[in-house]
Amino acid sequence: MLSVSALSGTFAQEHGYCSTDEHMEELKQEFPNAEQLMAEQIARIRSTNIATDRSTNGIIPVVVHVIHDGGASNISYEQIESAIQQLNEDYNGTNPDIGNARNTATAPFAPEVGVLELSFELAKIDPNGNCTNGVQRRNSPATINAYQNIKTYSGGGLDQWPRDSYMNIWVVSSIESSGPGITLGYAQFPYFGNANTYGVVIRHDAFGTIGTANGDRTFTHELGHCLGLLHTFQDGCHSQDCSDNGDYCCDTPPQQEAFWTCNQTQNSCDQIPTNDTYGFNALDQWENFMSYSPCQYMFSADQVDIMLGNMNTLEWMDSLRGVTNGIATGVGSAPQLCAAEFSSTETIICAGSTVDFTDLSYFDIATRDWTFDGGTPATSTDQNPTITYNTPGVYDVELEVSDGSSSVSTTETAHIIVLANPGISLPYSEGFETYSSIPDNQNWLVENEDGVAWNIATGVGSSGTQCIKLANFGNTDQSKDEILSGPIDLSGVDPTDNIVFNFKYAYKKRSASNDEWLRFYISKDCGETWVLRKNIHDDDLSDEVMSSSFNSPAEDDWTQVDITNISETYFVENFRF
Repeated sequence: MLSVSALSGTFAQEHGYCSTDEHMEELKQEFPNAEQLMAEQIARIRSTNIATDRSTNGIIPVVVHVIHDGGASNISYEQIESAIQQLNEDYNGTNPDIGNARNTATAPFAPEVGVLELSFELAKIDPNGNCTNGVQRRNSPATINAYQNIKTYSGGGLDQWPRDSYMNIWVVSSIESSGPGITLGYAQFPYFGNANTYGVVIRHDAFGTIGTANGDRTFTHELGHCLGLLHTFQDGCHSQDCSDNGDYCCDTPPQQEAFWTCNQTQNSCDQIPTNDTYGFNALDQWENFMSYSPCQYMFSADQVDIMLGNMNTLEWMDSLRGVTNGIATGVGSAPQLCAAEFSSTETIICAGSTVDFTDLSYFDIATRDWTFDGGTPATSTDQNPTITYNTPGVYDVELEVSDGSSSVSTTETAHIIVLANPGISLPYSEGFETYSSIPDNQNWLVENEDGVAWNIATGVGSSGTQCIKLANFGNTDQSKDEILSGPIDLSGVDPTDNIVFNFKYAYKKRSASNDEWLRFYISKDCGETWVLRKNIHDDDLSDEVMSSSFNSPAEDDWTQVDITNISETYFVENFRF
């Protein structure tokens, strides 16, 4: 039963950093011989000429999995394209700032610039043979403090596409960090680890050159790890054979540790490694993409040899950039009209509100024809129209696009839900006695992440014969399930009065270790923003354990919760909970 009544009376500066080394240390627990595998593979490359074969450099197909929160982290396709463009420039020595690499007596690095002669391109065909623009999107709370869970749908992210056919990039809001500073990204080396987790995880604001990004080289850096490169400061200073120690490169002078500077005279190591390219104590090569410097401009020739050597000797990497895979994934081919797609700023609104639509169709779109059931205007040919909905209801949206010779279309059924405004007037109560199912998309809406959702249970209730139930017995995927009210009109409540909202719940744990959460939120703008007002979990929710499904709570199993912290600013005509 739900009812509402009105009663009177750190650090000073945080550096961005790469957590690939930390991730590698974790993988060593699962793969104890990881470091040996890496050393042996790089030794093979550095001791032979296998890296010199550039006959099949080709194109690497890329898929970008955007896991976002519906806000800024849902980056534009244009920002994704800018990241791919930056990648191609940096790996092929065409970046506009390549001329900033030093060529002085103590830092003769420009002549050692390496060029991969390889390109990267968003895939045009997905693993099932369907057309794609190379981008997948999912709105998920897992985008916050993301880690390996982001690489599976069950973990709140998106599943990897096969690594021998696609380079996988997961773009998120933030990344889990175990140390000081902000983790901008991390990657998995090609030498060891699970095949289905290979790829790059990166923050949205470190990906690309426009939109939310600042144009730094995090993406270039992390992909370097994916192709087999270590940090230039790997293992610090040494005087041993540079082809078998540190970062395994003789043209990147050893560096004592990570530095976030562009100091022209920085020389953190005194030793000269055996077989060093320069033959003297050269300065730190902070302009290298595998450093932490903000002034990154180049890869070295030895680094390119390692990347090419891996592609020439690791079968799955050779397949990734191969001609056959290029045809299978559509890269290198001219873009053609493929799919009609769109997004909208909102899908649930109150009557009288507007919705901004964005055409995401691809490729070569010449014309658009929108149809908005229930909207004003009802049709549009704009690329990104704004539509007003004045009448409560559930409405479809249709988009047809053409390249001038052919057309494709999509219809999103029940895409827009328009709620009454003002909402239900006081007094308000709900016992769910008249419902056969929910949602009804007016008084009750349901959102769930795993297919198990709130619904009507019959033959049981705190004061009647029905209630709402979440049948999550056996659910262990840490998913979130929501039931949301339609609008309630509180605009007539005296500002000096106090609102008391109460509800009853019955709950038992499946096992004593369970820690489930019940949260109660309210909104004063029809659900555009929400504020937490009650948080109950673990033994406070219930300390009783029941190993079988909890279907018939007794009268004393029901607990009443009173919400009293609803201030007068929420006395509006479209209050929701």
